[in-house]
Amino acid sequence: MAQPKQITQETFDAVVRENMEEFEMDLHEAIQDAKDQFKTQGVDLSNLITSYIQDLDTGELKHSNPVKDALDMIQISLQEDDLQLLLKGLQDFSTECDKSEDNRKFAASKGAFKLLFSSCNHCYLMKNKDNLAASLDALSSFLYGQGDLADVKMIEFLASCLKELKEEVLVENIVKAIRVACIKSESNRQTFVANGVIPYLVATLKDYSQSGRIVKETCLSLRVFTFDDDMSVAFGKAHEHAKLIVAENAFGVLLGIMEHCKDVDVASEVCVTLSRLAVRNEYCKDIVDMGGLKMVLKLLQDHTSSQNIAKQVCTLLRAIAGNDDVKTSIVDAGGLGLIVAAMTTHAKQATVAEQGCAALGSIALRSPPNCSAIVAAGGVEAIVKAMQIHPDVAGVQKQACLALRNLVARNPDHCDIILEAGAESLIRKAHGKMGDCEDLAKAALRDLGCDVELKELWTGTGQGKVQY
Repeated sequence: MAQPKQITQETFDAVVRENMEEFEMDLHEAIQDAKDQFKTQGVDLSNLITSYIQDLDTGELKHSNPVKDALDMIQISLQEDDLQLLLKGLQDFSTECDKSEDNRKFAASKGAFKLLFSSCNHCYLMKNKDNLAASLDALSSFLYGQGDLADVKMIEFLASCLKELKEEVLVENIVKAIRVACIKSESNRQTFVANGVIPYLVATLKDYSQSGRIVKETCLSLRVFTFDDDMSVAFGKAHEHAKLIVAENAFGVLLGIMEHCKDVDVASEVCVTLSRLAVRNEYCKDIVDMGGLKMVLKLLQDHTSSQNIAKQVCTLLRAIAGNDDVKTSIVDAGGLGLIVAAMTTHAKQATVAEQGCAALGSIALRSPPNCSAIVAAGGVEAIVKAMQIHPDVAGVQKQACLALRNLVARNPDHCDIILEAGAESLIRKAHGKMGDCEDLAKAALRDLGCDVELKELWTGTGQGKVQY
């Protein structure tokens, strides 16, 4: 991939001045025209200051960029050991970085990483809690979307802080910085793991179980270690990281938090974290054996009006239903009725519809008795309704087709019930409209006994055969 073109600050300044002097544009028009010219030529302007202030008396232009101003403030405050100025500079910098990716890229081109690391180190050594918290927050804002800028020294620093510091505001910001540095960066994830952060993240959950903010942030951070989102590496270690987290008794800690949790948002984060960690057959059973199934079904029953709870509980049920024994446990515990009720209550929410269909499909897989139970619980009607309400949502259509297929794959007597509910026309629409659904839709139509054209994707020519 070709690198974008770049120009100097002087070149951009000259074009702005020319627009004002030769073409009599006002300042705003001159800047916008210069931007448009260079962007048309494929020039990357993220490293330049493209805002100015004009002296009303002399007409002289001066650079004005809030990101650069904040960085200068941080630099001066560190040199002069002005703690109040440092705090303001860090807060201003965080605000600007949160506004746009362009601001973060510009900050990177101006040496922000090195400066922020210096600020973190300085405040850590000075034991200044407020400014260290602000430094870590600024670091997180800056690294968002560009975690690869974090180097080994920064990773070691954050790991050390997580192990040593105990103040809540610091712990929350440390965990957030770790999370942001790991997004789409497998190398950073593995370096953090090598520095022993996983046991300390799980310990943080346990030690701060009463702090909703820290629990949510730590759940987010643990999940990032199970992501496979870095396209620059052939293979990640998401599965290995999940096993390491579980080995630290993460299930026990998370379920302990859920059992006593009164905050719906926190409970939702715990649910989705459990679902990310249920990566092995025995893990699914462990969650049930530790009382997790009973807890999440009660959570769904107690918070039927919460869209987020409905989505995340269905996501967790889908994950743990990968274990055949757990499928039966979900049915026996009355889970099917709660899933169908959630899909009905939140029928207009595509994410609930998708995860509800996925959960039913997972419970139905390889289990004829479960398929009959799903039909009896109104699952077919809920799935068909989801397809009707969300015809343009690929995720809903895919999971619905898969669920319907699973319901009849070993129970052909259910075909008439599903067809009478109007599923065939909906499946055909999904097949014709969405390429992602083509194979699943064909499989569903085939198993329902409907006419379907199956194409041979590849036919050998017989040429070049080796003769023996």
